[in-house]
Amino acid sequence: MPKLDIMMTGYTGNDEIKAMAERSIKSLRDSEGSENFNIIYLESNLESTHKYDVDVQIHPGFPYHCNKYYNIGVQNSQGDFLAVVNNDTFFHKNWWTKMHEAMVKHNLDSASPRSPVEQFGIVPRVEIKHRYTPPTKVVVGYDAAYTFSGWCWVIKAEVRDWLFPVDEQFSFYFNDNDVAMHLHERGCKHAMVAASLVEHYGQRSHKALHDRGVYHEVTFGLEKNFMNKWKHLFKQ
Repeated sequence: MPKLDIMMTGYTGNDEIKAMAERSIKSLRDSEGSENFNIIYLESNLESTHKYDVDVQIHPGFPYHCNKYYNIGVQNSQGDFLAVVNNDTFFHKNWWTKMHEAMVKHNLDSASPRSPVEQFGIVPRVEIKHRYTPPTKVVVGYDAAYTFSGWCWVIKAEVRDWLFPVDEQFSFYFNDNDVAMHLHERGCKHAMVAASLVEHYGQRSHKALHDRGVYHEVTFGLEKNFMNKWKHLFKQ
């Protein structure tokens, strides 16, 4: 199996979140091909000293900003592929085997898995369409939450090399939409590989954003940035 770098961010705010992240990391360690995984974890809790079972753990030293964190973490990525993942996930044993097979067979530049469990916070009609896609399907497209999942996306090294650094005007929400637009604009072939299963639960760490009083600022408040950046492609 090829070398896969896996970049995960998290906020170790309490025992529940810590256990969730540890479970996610363990499922990666238990995955097929994990001997070639390089797990990079970025911790956003400035006071946390907990050490996870990862290859590289980084404490950036400033509050969570996903794209700034990604731009720091990616400096430790030199593998054949890069996966950007959430910590509120559970990876099925053959998720990477199935995804890599599909990427080779269908000549994909990037891919996302399918969550077989309900995802909290996703528009119901999109979430149901995603969850019940037959496992035999490889659905090409760039639709956020359906074919492109911000909680897990995998790119080839050559895509990583031009995509990064990602745009730091997106500190949380719309960072996935922005990546999907760049892939589309560059003609990269992206698909949801329905046989690749990763359980995503959704929004388990949002309380920390509310506690800091920045929830709107880093979520729906960023929509105007996204629309201004890509309005040239939205014009009819």
